[in-house]
Amino acid sequence: MKSLASYIFLFLHSWLQPQAEVKLYPQNYFKPPLDIPLLLAGNFGEPRTGHFHAGLDIQTRQVEGLPVYAAADGYVSRINVSSVGYGNALYVTHPNGYVTVYGHLKEFTPALMKRLRKEQYAKKSFAVDIELKPDEFPLKQGEQIAYSGSTGSSGGPHLHFEIRDAAENPINPLLFGFKLADGARPLVSDLKFYPLDSLKYNCDGYRCRLSGKNGQFEVPGGVIKLNSASVGVALNTYDLMDKSENRLGVYSLKMYKDGQLLYAYKMDKISFKDSRYVLSQIDYPIFVNEDEQMFHRCYVEPGNKCPVYTNLVNRAIIDLSDGGVHEIKIEAGDFFGNISNVQFKVQYDAKSTLLKDNNTPHLKRFDYSRPNEFWDKDIRLSLPTDCLFDTVYFNYSEALSTNADVYSREHLLSNANTCFFDWFGISIKAERLPERLRDKAVVVFKDAKGNEFSRGGTFDGGFISTKAREFGLCYIKVDTVPPVILPVNIYAGKNMRKNRAILFKITDELSGIKTFNTYLDGEWVETDYDAKSSTLIHYLDSNMKPGEHRFKVVAEDERHNTSEYVVKFGM
Repeated sequence: MKSLASYIFLFLHSWLQPQAEVKLYPQNYFKPPLDIPLLLAGNFGEPRTGHFHAGLDIQTRQVEGLPVYAAADGYVSRINVSSVGYGNALYVTHPNGYVTVYGHLKEFTPALMKRLRKEQYAKKSFAVDIELKPDEFPLKQGEQIAYSGSTGSSGGPHLHFEIRDAAENPINPLLFGFKLADGARPLVSDLKFYPLDSLKYNCDGYRCRLSGKNGQFEVPGGVIKLNSASVGVALNTYDLMDKSENRLGVYSLKMYKDGQLLYAYKMDKISFKDSRYVLSQIDYPIFVNEDEQMFHRCYVEPGNKCPVYTNLVNRAIIDLSDGGVHEIKIEAGDFFGNISNVQFKVQYDAKSTLLKDNNTPHLKRFDYSRPNEFWDKDIRLSLPTDCLFDTVYFNYSEALSTNADVYSREHLLSNANTCFFDWFGISIKAERLPERLRDKAVVVFKDAKGNEFSRGGTFDGGFISTKAREFGLCYIKVDTVPPVILPVNIYAGKNMRKNRAILFKITDELSGIKTFNTYLDGEWVETDYDAKSSTLIHYLDSNMKPGEHRFKVVAEDERHNTSEYVVKFGM
């Protein structure tokens, strides 16, 4: 029977953590997966491109090949290999129901590599996802399972480490008692104010710098007077750890108005289905365009349903309609209790010009809470419910293209900074598109930097139809150019006896690489693919017979254009 003190503790724990995080996570059950000091390159819940980070990125001294160990007893339950995402990844299921994940691995231990190769050759595919039974690869805590690397979408050598519950929801690994040295407070630098009345559809907001030190910051100059009676605020903040120069995400945020808590945010747990809400949690256009500055919104947009917020009062919108001066306090905290405080005063003033009206005309209003459509003679848009985080005032224009390789009008969908939680349908009318090129046509978007990317598409009744998650400039192009295959370290007749591997680059200018296959002396062979460097790597068997051999690469893009490269070499 639990003691009275135990019940009191559980009650207080539940009250202090209203995100239903009332469960006490096992402490010291999991051990660090590396045998070097635990330093982080990234932490749990950190804003990333299109998602919240689902684990810890553990530094590996900027090298690959460090031994990776099982964090606890269990069994390897899944092997997943991909050219993107986690790259080479292992999943270990533990007796207590948790699953640990190890990503961006260079390679696995020999027994696991043998099992991987068997599956790859059976499916004739580099990318595989293998579910394993409990008795295939049982493990003891501290048993080596792999070597650290930089595969998949990694930006450099490190180990991605996750702890998930039985429903595959990632949990902050620091809740399990991992010890890290951290005496550094989060850094704060700027505030941004957003009008949340009718002005919000025609205003880019107002930024101001903070001043201060030792965890206490303020806005110089006294009261901030804003010409909006209803505002939201975002704080530009990130965290640091001892002995690490990496910018990390803050663990928690709280905002008070005149002493009342309006908003609390904490990163204990995030499901993958909710991860894309990062586009609403931060000012995402700033994040993308300004070196990943993290302006965390300390209010919640109406279409943001992420379950990481508590103590919300009216979505933490600051009401200034009474004309009085109000004191705002924001606390930015890390997991280990280091806090930075930001305090300022704000007041409504109709004569203020800080929030500038752009006076931009709008063609249509898209309500985030219901389906929306826009049809013109040359374009059709269909936005599902909950596609948007907030109501959007939409503008549109079109023009003839001056490019001979564009088979439609050029359509400008505004505002290009609009963020989408879900995909929406888009159909663009094709012009001058020959029937023989219909299956080669794609919808192309051009970003602010002039880069084109394909969203694919299919021909339907004179339109090319597909799905997208962005506004901006879009049009139709055709992809008839096959992928380019370039040898890196091999040429006709070269003796490869002293080479460990054969390397190729495969690229495609528009629709992207869909599949590739490699053959040695007429037989399919496994070849690794690193998408971020567009590199194919086939590791040569040291026991290959002397003499001449033939290597062939076949690559196909998303529009079914195919290239082939054949080279003969010696051993």
